[in-house]
Amino acid sequence: MAEVMEMNADDFRRSNGKRASEGADTSHPSKKLKTEMRQINISEKNPISVLNEIKFGLKYDIIQQSGPSHNPTFKVKVDVDGQTYYGVGNSKKAAKSDAAMQVLNSFIQFPIPGMIVTNNDTICLTKMDFTSDQMPIKPENAAAKANKNRNIQKGPLMTLNELYPNAEMTCTNNESDPFARFQVTVKIGGETFVGSGANKKFAKNAAAAMALRKLINYSAPEQSDPFCGTFDTVPNVKKEDFEKADAITKLVNDKFLEVMGNDLDHMKRKVLAGIVMIKDGDVNNAEVLSVTTGTKCVSGEHISINGASLNDMHAEILSRRCLMNYFYDQLELVASGGSAKSIFEKRPNGSGYKLKDGIEFHLYINTAPCGDARIFSPHEETGKVDKHPNRISRGQLRTKIESGEGTIPVKAASSIQTWDGIIQGERLLTMSCSDKICRWNVLGLQGSLLSHFIEPIYLKSLILGSLFKHDHLYRAICGRIENTIQGLPPPFKLSRPEMLPTTSKEVRHPHKAPNFAVIWMKGFPKPEIVNTMTGKIDDSIVSAVSKQKLGCRFAALCGKVDSITNIKTAPPVYNEAKTAVEGYEAAKERLIDSFKKAGLGNWVCKPIEQDMFEIA
Repeated sequence: MAEVMEMNADDFRRSNGKRASEGADTSHPSKKLKTEMRQINISEKNPISVLNEIKFGLKYDIIQQSGPSHNPTFKVKVDVDGQTYYGVGNSKKAAKSDAAMQVLNSFIQFPIPGMIVTNNDTICLTKMDFTSDQMPIKPENAAAKANKNRNIQKGPLMTLNELYPNAEMTCTNNESDPFARFQVTVKIGGETFVGSGANKKFAKNAAAAMALRKLINYSAPEQSDPFCGTFDTVPNVKKEDFEKADAITKLVNDKFLEVMGNDLDHMKRKVLAGIVMIKDGDVNNAEVLSVTTGTKCVSGEHISINGASLNDMHAEILSRRCLMNYFYDQLELVASGGSAKSIFEKRPNGSGYKLKDGIEFHLYINTAPCGDARIFSPHEETGKVDKHPNRISRGQLRTKIESGEGTIPVKAASSIQTWDGIIQGERLLTMSCSDKICRWNVLGLQGSLLSHFIEPIYLKSLILGSLFKHDHLYRAICGRIENTIQGLPPPFKLSRPEMLPTTSKEVRHPHKAPNFAVIWMKGFPKPEIVNTMTGKIDDSIVSAVSKQKLGCRFAALCGKVDSITNIKTAPPVYNEAKTAVEGYEAAKERLIDSFKKAGLGNWVCKPIEQDMFEIA
């Protein structure tokens, strides 16, 4: 009898606390009992939890209940980004789980670990691939579906760990580069993503962001790092453009490490810049044309009267001068009969040359250019839109100051500089990098001398490694004069290059800037190391990108190739050669006038004596 009265604990739970009748088959529950609830692995997440982390605050509505009371069927709907998804189940929770599954199926193309708990079955998601769903995936909506809600801020690394727990991640250390000391590689499904940073956290987040952006069009929350803009802050740009920006960034950084070799002393830098040429939009055909560093200007006591000293040794300015040198190389290639290999081709009217179709130039700078593009507080302005666009400090022309860093508005300085005044002790003023890039977007990268031979050439994109604020950058490099610039002679125009942040961002290093600049350009076996105090190499050697050297290259080219201005012999004086290009000079006057009309100040020029040296 004791054996009959004894009851197994599992049987007791299955019978909802009631004793099973004698002779009854306890292997199957009574039909009147609720459907059996299978074992739940509470350590895993169901689809509702996974979806709630990606799209917080969704509302599930029960729109229908059918069937008998002991075995009901529920139908639930949920709206996500304007699209309605439905779920069906024998309980409200099961129906919600089914609806959440349908949402996940629509934009997540990978297996998610966990279990879906329903009243009928337990589904192990580790064996399910969401690409097997019946609903067609819409890649164009993936970004909005994965990124719209930001109520819960999660970084890319946390998101990657949740969605791809089996991703392989390796980290390498490079002691010689404090800005990209760590490099992290993430491997997912045969694809490799590489991120770098000053510490492991930044490197891991960069690699994770690259992976997620490629796989689900994900972008990190803007508040996750106010020091560098996120992809949400860049309007009307495709993810392929961001991938190209990351590729260009890696090319420039890798080339810098390559050309510097083991020269650890001169690897120290604050600003790194480089120009990359891409043909036919294929980053695999990219070629690094220049890599430069530097943050200072020449001392007033060392300004040169014969063009031997570099005035402005900020990295982006030096990279552009390297590009001008490359243009001379390509024109000399034409002169020697190598037109097919040159980037230039004859203009339709037969006079001068223009850039061949499909060739682009991209400028990378590891931080925002000095001047107007950098006048904001990165940790206070977290919104995507400038709330004070009419503030008096916005858009002002600014000058770099001698023997220091930073810029001041031109209204606080005289617009006319004299040679004897500077020699006597007045500070030598140089226009900021933001102002010069704005100038390039009107007059072109080629400068006045090369305008004798070629049409204006403009940047395709400007890529920043940190301090990226789209509104401020756009205003600085083109937006502040778009309503005031008028009457530009063709083919000059106001160019608006793409503006992109990088995923592997650089952080602020509060240390003193070195007193040298590094200059490397295509064709150089080793870089030039320029003393920023004198603007020369070792106080006596003249840089290849100085006014003197480029002026001589111009003079040697005259008469060897066709020109737009019909010049056959170079004028004897450098300044005369510059002012002989009427179209360029007219466009420059329109540019300067546009700044005045906008109330942004007067362009400050160097003393006229600087350009009065002979080149021929």
